[in-house]
Amino acid sequence: MADPKAEPGREGTRLISALEKCWTEIQKHHPAVPPVVFITGTGVPRRQVEKPATSTDAPARRHYVTRGHHWADRWVVADQEGRLAELFVAGETIRDGGEAILQTELHEAAHALAHVRGIRDTSPGDPRWHRKEFAQLAREVGLEPPRRSSRPLGFSNCTLPEKTRKKYASVIRRLDAAALPGLRGHDQDAAADDPANTPEPPPRSNNGKRYKVSCECDPPRGFPVTLKVLDEGPILCGICETEFTLPEENDQDPADEPTTTPEAEPAPAAAGTATTLPEPRPAEPEPTTAFPLDKGR
Repeated sequence: MADPKAEPGREGTRLISALEKCWTEIQKHHPAVPPVVFITGTGVPRRQVEKPATSTDAPARRHYVTRGHHWADRWVVADQEGRLAELFVAGETIRDGGEAILQTELHEAAHALAHVRGIRDTSPGDPRWHRKEFAQLAREVGLEPPRRSSRPLGFSNCTLPEKTRKKYASVIRRLDAAALPGLRGHDQDAAADDPANTPEPPPRSNNGKRYKVSCECDPPRGFPVTLKVLDEGPILCGICETEFTLPEENDQDPADEPTTTPEAEPAPAAAGTATTLPEPRPAEPEPTTAFPLDKGR
């Protein structure tokens, strides 16, 4: 690949060309993987790096880096009968070198195969949640999926096994030798805060207790469930198509425990003493009609 110093102003061309060549190598091993249109940029949403406008002293928010995404039927190309998918590889991923780029493109190749074959590999209620179907496709393209799902991404956090690393060794070397431009992000902790780099949390202990989950219906539907069942994957509502979730855990009462404490009965008065009558309760205010807030989709 050309020396970047010899072609000033063409860094973007070099970068996209390198991503396309890596995808071409993947297609050689997996002919069913379709062509895509590559784009790049930062994987950190702007709202996560800007300080809140209400306070100039407030700290910046945590960074969650999107390593890449596959968006089916996104681009219209003049010489193509159908649309092409968009494949985004973050500048933060490119900064991390050839192995990170290959791992991300293989991950998105699994999504591309799911689209071609009509397989639902992510949750319809939460596209971040990768289902068991994705794990099977990831293994097919050469990645090693996690043994169990973890919140909030399901089976997304795949690794690059040694067998696949050797298979694409020349691709990794070319990507590293190209010295591609990359994004370091707004601080050094961006990659460390990435959910994909976070180790799987240990399973939550529930001691058999059940907690009430609810959806976004109006009024919300709900039912009690154990934390173990909730951690296995999202439970979707068939009406509003959203995930049943817990309210703030600090305010959550177990569903198998009473949420109210009965009032203690007053002790009987002793003989010969006057009985003090309780003061009447104040009148309760008239209930007001609550209008649902349109949260969008």
